Amino acid sequence: MDSIDKRILLALDENCRLSYQALGEKTGLTATAIRKRMDRLIETGVIEEFSVILKPAMMDSDYLVALVFTDGSEDEEELMELIGSNPLIVQVGQIVTGAGRLYFLQCEYKGAEGLQSLASFIRTLDSVNDAELHTILVQRGEKFKIKKLHLKVLKYLLEDARMQVGQLAEETGLTARRVSRAIQEMLDSNAVWFAARWNLSLGNNSEFYLKITYDEQTSEIEEINRWFRESFPDEYWYSFCSAMEPILFAKFVTEHFRDAEKISHLTKSAHFAKSVDVLLSYPVKKFPRLGRIELERMIDEVGL
Repeated sequence: MDSIDKRILLALDENCRLSYQALGEKTGLTATAIRKRMDRLIETGVIEEFSVILKPAMMDSDYLVALVFTDGSEDEEELMELIGSNPLIVQVGQIVTGAGRLYFLQCEYKGAEGLQSLASFIRTLDSVNDAELHTILVQRGEKFKIKKLHLKVLKYLLEDARMQVGQLAEETGLTARRVSRAIQEMLDSNAVWFAARWNLSLGNNSEFYLKITYDEQTSEIEEINRWFRESFPDEYWYSFCSAMEPILFAKFVTEHFRDAEKISHLTKSAHFAKSVDVLLSYPVKKFPRLGRIELERMIDEVGL
């Protein structure tokens, strides 16, 4: 991938229904060039799917990342599938480590009881020695009343979030105008997320996280993220920031794991960094998100 691929992916993550023309205007390429790049990203598996999910405000949910340490006695594939069988688990990846094994989990839960249930599930898995849990600060979105009209359209958008209005009208029996209005209402609501789901470890890429303990007395999160964007404009993607501790997990994608040493070395010298650990990631497994599961439930509930 190059910087243009990155800009395309980030734009699709904000709104995966953007046309090739609109993406071209954002990147300075023709619609044809954008289409070729997207086709390649799909073929290599970097773009796994185009999805529709509810944002956290719609479900009163929160996000969590977990570092799960095991004694190494487990079958990795079996454990990752077992973890992913829990509907609160979004993604599981294995991290390179010297002793035992380490897994990086992304999760979503509802309320204190949901958090307790999730933590108990993780900590009582066979072979698990320890788990480090961090509720993450996220953009929560807004509340929005989803009507049956929206659900009729969403039923087919769950199959393909980039489905064209004409095809949606044909599938739903609605007019193209009503379909367009329903989609625009959802886009404007800040309650429904039309996103591209990535797997950045594919397509000859290497991904890793830096786990950073920062000085919260002298630095703010946005200042740290800005430093990463300016220092590593191509390699840095985003951060997960703990809501309870001065810890963040900064995600990078590079051509080779060797780049992690250089990036971590420069980060350790940054004014905000108190400690920096490198988490080298294997390809990850992804599972249905809570926001999709909830939409499927709503569609079934009205009999569509």
